[in-house]
Amino acid sequence: MVNGLYTARNGMMLLQEMLDNTAHNLSNANTTAFKKSLMASITQVDIRHNDEMKLHQDEDHVMSENYIDYSQGSMIMTENPFDLALENSGFFEIETENGVRYTRNGSFTRNAIGQLVTLQGNKVLSDEGLPIDLEDSTVFSVSSAGRVYADGKMVGKLSIVDFANKREELGREGYNLYYSKNNAVPEQAVNTTVRQGFLESSNVSVVDSMVEMIRFHRNYEANQKSVQSEDDTLNRAVNDIGKVG
Repeated sequence: MVNGLYTARNGMMLLQEMLDNTAHNLSNANTTAFKKSLMASITQVDIRHNDEMKLHQDEDHVMSENYIDYSQGSMIMTENPFDLALENSGFFEIETENGVRYTRNGSFTRNAIGQLVTLQGNKVLSDEGLPIDLEDSTVFSVSSAGRVYADGKMVGKLSIVDFANKREELGREGYNLYYSKNNAVPEQAVNTTVRQGFLESSNVSVVDSMVEMIRFHRNYEANQKSVQSEDDTLNRAVNDIGKVG
């Protein structure tokens, strides 16, 4: 009976993690280029003989992996020339106070000294590793290959990179940025198209996430009922059986 309590408790802890993860995805359903997190769990079953040589089974539910789904979000037309979206795999390189970071959020602007920056003020880097200077140009355009033009003059090319193994080489941090793990070195992205005047939407499906939330919540309640049932049985065993006779 006690093992049943532990099994239900472990199941509830795992389901709480899944609920939190799904809630995090839902809260970013409208975040530009956000990539949803997915969780994988495993159930470990241990069957052995107890002290009375009777078969005894223990179950443990644990999360085996929490990973990011990098699938493409849909394109949303904004007609803002500073909005850039990437089709296919790849990331913009951004210079931050913590070092170079990577993002698919192409909602950019121009700072006070004419440089192309993120909305947080981080500089967008060229393929030469330098900020892109637009100066005081009045016409800003970007080709599908990432070449940047200011008043018709090419002033740089966007650094668009990719990672061979994103699960192992990329980590997520705030403001929709990613960092390189284990000193992984990115490579230049191939077959990636820049679309000016568009933003990539989040790849979170609100409907699917709500269905998941309902499913996890019901499973959580089922485990709660199992705990209550085991607790009631233990209570009767302790308080009632001794009174018999």
